[in-house]
Amino acid sequence: MPGGLTAVPGSARLHLLPDLAIILGISVFSAFLSGSRQWAGFNSPDSEFYASLALFGSDVTDRAIEPAYTWTRLGYIAPVRLLVTAGDPWVGFALWRFLLILVIVGSTYLLVKQASNRVLAIGVALFASLNTMVLSYVGNPYLTGAIMAATTLFLALAAWCNLGESRARWLPGALSGVVAGWLVMLNPYALFLALSMWLAVRAVGLFTDHEQRLRRLLVDAGAAAVGFAVSIAGFLAAGAVIFPGRSWLGTYLDWNGRLDYASFISDPNIWTRDVTLFVPAAALIISLIALAATRANRWSLIASAIAGMNILFTWGYLLLVPGPWLEAPHYTAKLWPGALVSIGLAFAAIVGDRRLGPIAYLPIIAGVPLVLWAGRWEAQVTLNQGLLITGGFLLAFVLAAIAARGPSDALAALVVMGALVLIATGAQILQNGRGQLGIYGQYPFRAAYVDFNGELLMRAKVKAEEWVLEHTERTDRIAIWTDPDRAMSAVAAMQLWGKYNLITGNGELSREEVKALEILKPTAIAMYAPKREQIDTFWASLPAWALPTTPECTTVTYLGVGEPEPSVCVTHLTWLN
Repeated sequence: MPGGLTAVPGSARLHLLPDLAIILGISVFSAFLSGSRQWAGFNSPDSEFYASLALFGSDVTDRAIEPAYTWTRLGYIAPVRLLVTAGDPWVGFALWRFLLILVIVGSTYLLVKQASNRVLAIGVALFASLNTMVLSYVGNPYLTGAIMAATTLFLALAAWCNLGESRARWLPGALSGVVAGWLVMLNPYALFLALSMWLAVRAVGLFTDHEQRLRRLLVDAGAAAVGFAVSIAGFLAAGAVIFPGRSWLGTYLDWNGRLDYASFISDPNIWTRDVTLFVPAAALIISLIALAATRANRWSLIASAIAGMNILFTWGYLLLVPGPWLEAPHYTAKLWPGALVSIGLAFAAIVGDRRLGPIAYLPIIAGVPLVLWAGRWEAQVTLNQGLLITGGFLLAFVLAAIAARGPSDALAALVVMGALVLIATGAQILQNGRGQLGIYGQYPFRAAYVDFNGELLMRAKVKAEEWVLEHTERTDRIAIWTDPDRAMSAVAAMQLWGKYNLITGNGELSREEVKALEILKPTAIAMYAPKREQIDTFWASLPAWALPTTPECTTVTYLGVGEPEPSVCVTHLTWLN
């Protein structure tokens, strides 16, 4: 299998070295040389929750009145905590981002290369790694970047299972089980979506390869079950070390029953105005065009299965379990691994074993500046404009499918790779042109390339959290107060800001809130506000019988809250009964 995923011995293993060098080179370019940002943005307050738990572990959860369910997301917290505590935490975060990009690039490259050729694999992997949806989330301490990497790897392993060419027949299934366990520990919904596509790919193998189909399926299922069990056990063991004394299953079941996902929806039909969704829709159409052009060869079937199930499962889940599945950008982003992989495989299907030649590199070289320019696109795109852009790159793929069947290798190379560039560029414009939709404070996707001071803001949040931890004890129960405008909520989120830990959203405590405070009995209050006077006013409203200590305060440099150096303070309370 040329350049495929299978481990090979002897001199054949040396043949894989150029592929590994290409994967590393693309990943380095995307992560460090393309102008992409290490800190692309935040889904406040959740992004801060996970960054805080990765950095400080039980130092935060032990102090929180209600640590909620976020500590159970061990698929992000455990590996990132290992990286950020092994040395400089900022190097750790950078390494994590690079590893996610490396997984996405490697999975995409090897998948396309085993279906077609190296030139096409380079183009697909490169432009997938420069995609603003991808880079926005791998540069975010939220879970989505890890989910995108895990799902892409999961799909590559599904294809490997499908081929049935591994010397260790159990290995693809076992690795699939390990990744499935990773997805559970990130977000169970992400596993359901990824698993639906994995099963669709395996179904293609069952219907196209009649030889030993049942035996292969049983081997895959058994190996996957073992891999899944090992993965889950490993993450639970890590959780027991990071958050001793906490029950992962108990917390998950408790909070799954308490959460009302309907409360996260501002408009259940908001997805009908989201132009980004033209990308996964176009991926399905492109796959179907490839299916027709190739008369349903294996790779066009796999591409169509992935793209179709990507949409079908999401639509079905939206109807079955109403929630923010298509309103929240980070849930929409979960469609991108399936979309990008299916587009890449659709190109691989129409090209097949055809030699594209060195001339195919010209559109790639010319297309990189175009894709990077589109990655900085700022103007909002209307639905009609989105349809026009989508129609344009669908036409480009039709022309590529025709050229790929023509007599000229040079023309096929130029048209196919040119179409790939146009689709990559059009996707960037659609993604960046989404605009501000819904109740979610989503940063623009162009933050993947445009500096919105993400690292400066994150350093301020970490500094504030370190200070709060230094001025409290592990035995403290810390309640949180922020200014009424919630300007400092993203900073307070490092201490798990939210209604379960927040005393009040007002500037002062009311009589009813004083009674609630007496029931809650926090031993400390962390206070965050743009102006110190706001903290003093709130502090003065605390009941005298709680013996609030004079606030100990610090300032941080934090942009966008109206003051250059907002305040963070801690007061301690003593309850006599």
